[in-house]
Amino acid sequence: MSGRGRTMRRRGRPKGTTVPLDRDPQRFEIAVWHGIHLDGHGPYTSAHWAAWVMSRKPIKLEDVEGLLTVAGTEIEFTASSLDKHIDRLARKAESIPVDGDPWLHMSALAIRAFILAQRTRNMEMACYLLDVLIGLGWREVIERLCARIDDMLKSNIPPREGKLGREGQALLNWLRSVTKGEKPE
Repeated sequence: MSGRGRTMRRRGRPKGTTVPLDRDPQRFEIAVWHGIHLDGHGPYTSAHWAAWVMSRKPIKLEDVEGLLTVAGTEIEFTASSLDKHIDRLARKAESIPVDGDPWLHMSALAIRAFILAQRTRNMEMACYLLDVLIGLGWREVIERLCARIDDMLKSNIPPREGKLGREGQALLNWLRSVTKGEKPE
């Protein structure tokens, strides 16, 4: 049978349609993105941190010359590269208004408030906000993050191999100068 008269069906969702937030597999990453973004961070920093927090891979600590401890993890990504994944997550999260969905709004505000509680060392408020998040359906995500942190704390800290990023290298240079008693740059 010839292909004439038949319309070829494309795989996947029809162009221009979206998945409702409550069925989106990235809904928790999007909520974390909004919470971090509400804290005043840029879209790509928020996306990178959201992907880091939501990763299922172990968190690894590494020691840099006894002056700095670096924490890292592998981030699973759905695009062809990590940069494209972060870019796609940032654009997707920006396109969903934080107040467009009650669950997203409450989750983002609770995450933002949790960041503030941690920053001010208000443990009572931080615990309350974790209870709020659990009530919003975050139990599995929080338990997974706690398990990753527990595993990290049990591990030995090996020396760092490889290069640091620009900001990490600047911090290391500053720490070197301070420990030698020199004037910081």
